[in-house]
Amino acid sequence: MSGTLALSSLIASLDRASLDALVRSRRVAVPASVNDSLDLASELLKPESISQALTLLPRNQLTRLAQAADSEGAGAPKSIQIDDPVDDDAARQLRARGLLGAGNAELPEVTAALEALLALRGLSAAALLEGQSHASPRADVEAADTSSWFAAALTSTGQAAWLLRELGRAPAKLNRNGDVASAWLRTVEDRLAIPHAGELVVLLRAADLAYASDGLCTSNGEHWLGASHDDRWIALAKAAVELMPSELRGLLTRATVGSQLRPVVEHFPEQFPLVTDSTFTAIDRAAGLWERIGLTVSGSFSEPGIAVLRGELGLDRKARPLGFPEHAPGIYIQPDLSVIVPGPLGATEEEALAALALPEQLGVASTLRISEATLSEAFHRGFDGSEIRELLENLALTGIPQPVDYLITTLSERAGSIVVSPFLGEQWRSRIEFARPELRSTVLVDRRLAHLQLHEPEPEALDPLDAFTVAAPVLYSRLRADHVLAALLDARYPARGADGLVAAKEGRERTVSPKASAPTVATDASERRGSAAEALVERVLESASDGPTDTSRLITLAIRDRTRLSVSVEIRGEARTFAIVPVSLAGGRMRALDETAGVERTLPLEAITEITQLN
Repeated sequence: MSGTLALSSLIASLDRASLDALVRSRRVAVPASVNDSLDLASELLKPESISQALTLLPRNQLTRLAQAADSEGAGAPKSIQIDDPVDDDAARQLRARGLLGAGNAELPEVTAALEALLALRGLSAAALLEGQSHASPRADVEAADTSSWFAAALTSTGQAAWLLRELGRAPAKLNRNGDVASAWLRTVEDRLAIPHAGELVVLLRAADLAYASDGLCTSNGEHWLGASHDDRWIALAKAAVELMPSELRGLLTRATVGSQLRPVVEHFPEQFPLVTDSTFTAIDRAAGLWERIGLTVSGSFSEPGIAVLRGELGLDRKARPLGFPEHAPGIYIQPDLSVIVPGPLGATEEEALAALALPEQLGVASTLRISEATLSEAFHRGFDGSEIRELLENLALTGIPQPVDYLITTLSERAGSIVVSPFLGEQWRSRIEFARPELRSTVLVDRRLAHLQLHEPEPEALDPLDAFTVAAPVLYSRLRADHVLAALLDARYPARGADGLVAAKEGRERTVSPKASAPTVATDASERRGSAAEALVERVLESASDGPTDTSRLITLAIRDRTRLSVSVEIRGEARTFAIVPVSLAGGRMRALDETAGVERTLPLEAITEITQLN
């Protein structure tokens, strides 16, 4: 016998919130194939979906299911009893997960899957009951000093900020599984001096600060980068807590400041006997991330970590500051081009420094380095020498050392050697002016720029300004000036736009103005991830609102499984109910055996008002 009808009846009775919770708690292999409650019931009763759900059940719920399985077999222990309040709560949780049908009906597919899993683990209902423990494991064996949590918190928050800026600069490539490519991670780890950057990328995605499209890009990153260090850390910490499997989080209700996480993890298999290795892998990864961002210190919970775990620490905590060090008054620029940052900086100062230097070591106090490459990148984004000097003078406590000033001067002479401006002529739409003739010659033969269709016009076609300028080498293009500028910048030429001109979008937004803000992406990453589930829920709710599930489909299912049904009919104003076993369906009529009366009945489908499954 199949449990599809019983589960379908339960699903049809759920409201939106309960249905959404059910869909998100279970594995639905092909969401697009689900159109109504029967389809969803069929998906949830597939072996893979049932096994995934059973492995995450606590002991009391497994016992509730296993008792029914044992009671059907010979020699089942009759002494197994569960207190009614616990049993009621377990049944409610099982219905919420789609593992019991309407009226707490046992689902044969679930019973068979549970028997197989218990046999595989060498367990039984009796063994489950003997190990039953309603007391939560103690997580406060010995309090430890966790006052140093802020060092890990500031370090990880700073590293996450650099990774987010890197994603804005160049979206990360993804592999076939949708994970960030290892080659990109290795490059970023070397460039930004961030070890194990993949852990923080996972955290950024969980916090909806980055999303996957053609590559991994920033989502709400601009807002987060402009927030205080407290708010940045809270956003990351809340996401890290959600990465821990919810089953383990439920066992941490008694955790206190200084208590250890490890005893709770060790107790986990006792509370969840069928847990799989993949869950332990997820626990280990989340625990490592908790340690990295300061939720725990050497395995012991910090005070802010407990507050986040209990949901007591939100973004509005005026009365409860985290206690991070005050902002540093400035930075120290050394003659060897290194930069010492003695403490956390404000968001504005941090952003300005990030435009001119790269990190060598990140922490509460950090070391960065200015180089020709970093300054060239700044010029490439549209800064000029005076703006770079102004930024450094506002940040530096001891002024700009001579080697740094010399490097800025040297690069200033090269930067902006190409100026692109719109040109309104019969043939050309862009005018490119070069400070040095040899630079123009290089651009002309560069194959990467062949698509720009650069030309040296005839003297009579020159702009009057060019005709009277002796040493003003120019080229013209039929493409728009913003596209020409974008192509030159992508080819790493020292180009800039005329006043007000910015580069065109080519794969990502680009601007030559240092004051222009980066684009923001309004689409929420969590909404994208849940879109398939939300669409499924909408379809099931819509089918339920149209009326009862298609009668013919219910009967066809009952015929296949030889299921006994209770069928209510109304013919010529007279209502009757029959307990029958459907035999066939054709021509809008159902033939069925009425075993109670010992006769065969033929009922028109249009007269059927209600169908329920009988045990």
